[in-house]
Amino acid sequence: MILSVDRYLEVLLAFIPRSNGNRRHSDDYISLIHVPAQGSERVYSLSFCEPQSLLTVANYKETVWEVLGRNELDEDVALPELDALQATIPNDHPVFEVLDGETLSNCENSSDGVVGMDYYLMLWQKDGQANVVECWEPYGRNDAAWLRVIGALQVLSSQFEYAACQG
Repeated sequence: MILSVDRYLEVLLAFIPRSNGNRRHSDDYISLIHVPAQGSERVYSLSFCEPQSLLTVANYKETVWEVLGRNELDEDVALPELDALQATIPNDHPVFEVLDGETLSNCENSSDGVVGMDYYLMLWQKDGQANVVECWEPYGRNDAAWLRVIGALQVLSSQFEYAACQG
C-alpha cells in the first residue's frame, strides 16, 4: 500500500518528462508544480526538443490531496480529474530567453513556509545543470528568479489556452 504523501507526489509527478520509463531524461526540461494556498494544483512541464519544444499543462479540477484523502482506503482509487493542454512551441519563442540556465540556477530553496501559503516545486535540467528546488510564497518574497520562471510559464500556457478556446 502506498502512503498518502507518496501517492500525492506520484500523481503530481506524472507530468514530469521521462525517458524510457524512468526519471532520468536526456532532453532538457522544466517542470513546475504549483500547490496554491486555495484551489487545485497545476503542473507545467516544458521539454526542450528540436525543432520544437513541448509544453504540457495539467490543471486539476479538484485539490489532489482531498480527492486522494476521500478514497484513502480504496487502493483502486480513480485519479483526480484534470484539464490538460499540450502544445508545440517554436524554439525561437521569446520565452526561451527568460527560461535559461542562469535564471533556473538562481531559483534557490525557500523551504520555510506553512500551510496556507502558495507552494512551488521545480525540477529542471538545462545546459548540463539540474536541480530540484522549492519555494513558499515567491511573490511575497519578491524573488526575481522564481517570479521570472513562474511568469514565463504562466504567460506561455495562457497563450496556448487562449488559442485552444478560440479554435
